[in-house]
Parts: sequence; structure tokens; C-alpha cells
Amino acid sequence: MRNAIRIVALTFFLVPAARADEPTYDGKTVAEWVKQLQGKDLKARTAAARALGVLGKPAKAAVPELVKGLTDKETKVREWCAFAVSRIGPDAKDAVPALTDLLNDGDKATRYVAANALGTMGAAAKSAVPTLRKTLKDDDPWMRWNSAVTLGALGAAAKDATSDLAAALGDDEYIVRKAAVEALEELGPAAKEAVPALLRKHNDDDDYDAVRAGAAKALKKIDPAAAKKAGIE
Repeated sequence: MRNAIRIVALTFFLVPAARADEPTYDGKTVAEWVKQLQGKDLKARTAAARALGVLGKPAKAAVPELVKGLTDKETKVREWCAFAVSRIGPDAKDAVPALTDLLNDGDKATRYVAANALGTMGAAAKSAVPTLRKTLKDDDPWMRWNSAVTLGALGAAAKDATSDLAAALGDDEYIVRKAAVEALEELGPAAKEAVPALLRKHNDDDDYDAVRAGAAKALKKIDPAAAKKAGIE
């Protein structure tokens, strides 16, 4: 009996316990979710990527495996891995190349989530700007909208896209035009090249008030002198 008690006690001390400060979700640690993400079962991998996304920044140790997941053969895994790195943010900057590739994914939802994820990386996603300039001209208006929003989120790091955002002020879709003026505002003085286009948009009586007002806000931030000269207070 004593030997049995001894064995049980020894087994207890040999089993590694989760650290008190180790982040968990639904009863599993980050390490356990990462291991599940490495498995073969699609449903389990999808659940793992989603769980790591719910954990967000505390799951940054999972970034290397999530980057691998961005190239998974299954759409849902790629999508949830993109969601997960978007929740982790700049600490997941190693995902930028794979996320950039996903902007041309065959699945629309995955492309949208990848664009959003790049936006959370800030200036670290500067290398994605050339691809975002192309997707800003995509046939899908929602991809154009996502591209404009993402370029805005990158701020001055996206200044090379200024002419493309200025051109997007003439997009057929209201959502894209509004996103473009807001993106140019986020670029600030780096988008000075867009001032003439913004002035025209501000004076465009045929466009929606929200777009014209957005152009005025962008002008005040990009070139206060030009805005004042145009009567924008």
C-alpha cells in the first residue's frame, strides 16, 4: 500500500503543471492549442486557430505556427490563422509576407481577413503596400474597400499608395470613396500629392456629404494652408 502511495505521489510531481501565469482559453494553454493546430484533423485545427485568436496578444508564442497555418491547404484554417495574427498585432509581424500572399487568395473572406490583419501590423506591413495598391483596383468593391482601410491603418508607411488612393476618390462605389478619403487623412502630410484631388472632391456637389466632409478633414490634416485657402475651417 505504501509503495502504491509512493508511486502516485511521484507521478504527481513528475507531471508538468501549467504555470499560474500561462494564458489559457477553454481549459487549454497556448502550447496545447499550438499542438492541436499542428494536427491533421481539420475541425481541430480550425478550433485551435480560433482559440489562439480569442486569446490575442497573450498567444504571441504561437506566431510561428500561425504563420505556417496561413499556408494551410484548408480555407478555414488560413482564415482563422489570419484572424489570430490580427488579434496579436505587431508582435505577429513575421506573418506579413504570408498575409500579403493571402491578399490574392481564392477565397474572398480570407482575403478580407488578411487585409485587416495587415492593418493591425502598422508600419511593419510596409512591404505589403505594392500588393495593396493592386488590390485597391480589384473587381470586388469590398476588396477595394478593405485595401483602402488597410492602407490608412499603415499611416505614413503607405505614402507610396497616395496616387492610388487619390484615384480611388473617383471609384464608382461610395464605400470605397469614403474609405479613400479617410485613408488619406491617416497618411497625413505624407499624402500631400493628393491635395488637388481632395480639393476637387470637397467641391463635388454630386457626391455624398460624408465623402465631401471627409475630404475636408483630410485636407486640414495634410495641408492646413491649402485647406484654409479653400475656405475650409
